[in-house]
Amino acid sequence: MKLKDARVIFMGTSFFAKEILNNLLTQKIKIDLVVTQPDKLAGRKKEPQPSAVKILAKKEKLKLTQFKKLNQKTLDKIKKIKPNLVIVASYGMIIPADFIEKVPYGFINIHTSLLPKLRGASPIQTALSQGLKKTGVTIMKINPKLDAGDIINQEETSINPNDTQPTLERKLIKITNKILVKTLDSYLNKKITPQPQNNSQATFTKIIKKKDGQINWNSQAENIYNKFRAYYQWPQIYTFWNRNKNLTKITLTEIDWQKENAFENKKIGKIYKDKNKILVKTKTGSVVLKKIKMEGKRETPIENFLNGYPDLLGSYFQS
Repeated sequence: MKLKDARVIFMGTSFFAKEILNNLLTQKIKIDLVVTQPDKLAGRKKEPQPSAVKILAKKEKLKLTQFKKLNQKTLDKIKKIKPNLVIVASYGMIIPADFIEKVPYGFINIHTSLLPKLRGASPIQTALSQGLKKTGVTIMKINPKLDAGDIINQEETSINPNDTQPTLERKLIKITNKILVKTLDSYLNKKITPQPQNNSQATFTKIIKKKDGQINWNSQAENIYNKFRAYYQWPQIYTFWNRNKNLTKITLTEIDWQKENAFENKKIGKIYKDKNKILVKTKTGSVVLKKIKMEGKRETPIENFLNGYPDLLGSYFQS
């Protein structure tokens, strides 16, 4: 049996999942049901915001459902479709064991790391924040343990020093779209035997929260830069400017970093100028400021910001 002939349910929520679903449709894979998370309240008016997957499913007139919980009622709806397999991509809920047992070829998850490394909710961000040089995509069978199922296929890619969360995500989307249908065709025809993971080599990621974006200036400059890359889209990295004994929140929207220089004896958090650069001293090296955003203001190049706030130079950022 080929994927085109299978009864397929797709479960996903994010932009990543939307891009995978769109490619499946482009390759003429029939999706019998799309499952996505309920609309989230967003914006100042707290209006319901549909997921990226829902928007695509509506556009393509696909059968769509949204579950608040995965329970027996949910399972009954899925069983009515009589799927051969379920493809899961960035769905955002743990699949219960009794769901997995009811689908002949199981639930197939697309995970954006080289498992068993970086299991969990934030593999792309964690790869960047740790300064890793490579990552990849794993297509795996879901089992009751977090991202611990047997591996069907993997493909590796390099991480460039200037990659951010959006650019690395797009690399991984491209890889997934290249291998997914061929991999699942081989799997359905038993040409691939899924291989168990080496659990002793497993590492884990965490759910990212807004407060994780706060900068600790008593860190290495490279680590702060890597955090910027990881949190580029959300929650972004931020600090507090100690101005006239008042703390003002500053978001760093574009930065670079450099190793130690002639100013290495400055105090941590000090904002200073070196030739044409505006820098912040860290424990090791300095962060180069390019664009920043003061709370309640628009993003601006650092040079323009200094025109309005010349007292930034010589002052301090605090963690």
